[in-house]
Order: sequence, then C-alpha cells, then structure tokens
Amino acid sequence: MVTSELIKRPYLLGPVRVKGTANSTFHSLFSSILAIIKLQKMRNRRTTTSGIDWNVMLGLSQRLVQDKLYRDYLLILVGSYFGLRISDLLQLRFCDVEDKAEILLTEQKTGKERKITINPKVNEAIKIVADVLRKQGRYTPEDYLFANRWGGIISISFVNRRLKYIFSRYQVNVQNPSSHTLRKTFGRRCWEADNKSERALVYLSEIFSHSSISITKRYIGITEQQIADVYMSL
Repeated sequence: MVTSELIKRPYLLGPVRVKGTANSTFHSLFSSILAIIKLQKMRNRRTTTSGIDWNVMLGLSQRLVQDKLYRDYLLILVGSYFGLRISDLLQLRFCDVEDKAEILLTEQKTGKERKITINPKVNEAIKIVADVLRKQGRYTPEDYLFANRWGGIISISFVNRRLKYIFSRYQVNVQNPSSHTLRKTFGRRCWEADNKSERALVYLSEIFSHSSISITKRYIGITEQQIADVYMSL
C-alpha cells in the first residue's frame, strides 16, 4: 500500500535491490508514485492563482475608467491597494472610506482588527466613482462600494467571473484569475517595494494572518530561485 509519506518523499524507499518479479513490482510501485507526484504538481499549477504586475494593474485601472467600467475600476484598484480577503472587501461602504485617511475593520475569517491606511490613489478612485453615481442619482453614503443592481452585495462567484472576463478582454496575463489575484498583487507589490526583503515577508505574514513566512512566500508566488537571486544581488 502506498502511504502519503512515500508519495511526499519517495526517496524513503531507499536503495532497494530485489530480483525477478519482485524487482518488476518495485519498479511498478516507484513509477506509480512518480506519476502521482507529477499529477499533483500539474493539478496545483492549474488551480494556483497568480497576481499581476503592479504597473500592469495601474494601466488596466486607467483603461477601465476610460471605458466607464467604474465598478470594475474600483474593484481592481481598491482590492490591490487594500489586500483584503474578498469577503471583507465586499462589505465596504462609501461612508467607510470616502474622505478618510484610514479605516479600521474586523476581519470576518479571523476576527482580528485591521487598520488600513488609504492611499491617495484610492481616495481619488472613490471620488471619481462617487461623483459619477451622484450625477446619476444613484448614490448614498451607505451604499456598498460593489453593489449589484438591487443595492445588495455582489457575490464572490460573480467577482471571479467578472475578473476573468476583464483580464481576458484587456489581455492581462493571469494564471487562474480569481478574487485572490488582487490580494496576491498587493502582497507581491509590498515585497518588491521593500527590495524583496525578509522583513516585508514578516509584515505580510502578519497582514495575511499566515502562521509562517514560508506560507506567505508560496501564497504570493515567490520561488526558491528568486530568494537565491536576492542574496546574489547583494
């Protein structure tokens, strides 16, 4: 029987030497383990979501506002600057963020309080969208930032479909696009803006409520080779 430990670390089988049919059985078992590992790696590549380059995100935001896709513009910009889980992002109302320097919220998943300093670009985006909605007679401060046509919160599944459509329409290369794309874009930008430092990973692991920085590295897509390149660049 193939154990999960052998699947993870097939070298535990050691230098086994057997003859005849036993040798054939061993090779068959070893080949099966390698096939399972390869299949798992392929599955992970298909399901892992990537972030997008920061400048690409900013350029996409400008194209969205030019095309008057205001909700999409606000979603991508605020999502990338705040780095919130989508469940927390969708709870935001205009009165929470408009003309504010920072916001304090309680994360739904962890119950932790989180304070976010609002970047001027986010303030500008919120003002642009609020002014448009005012002119259309569709604005109150209590409205959700990302409301559906009936004034309720858009669903996470809708966000995932919408982001996939936007990235495809504007030819933005994203692996398995979803709401995680925005959070990972934030994480990647923080790491790169701090010269790809270990300190940035410590901060991010706290922001993301990860138990270790190794989880944070995997989450934002940092490879071991990239870490090695950082040390070589010193």
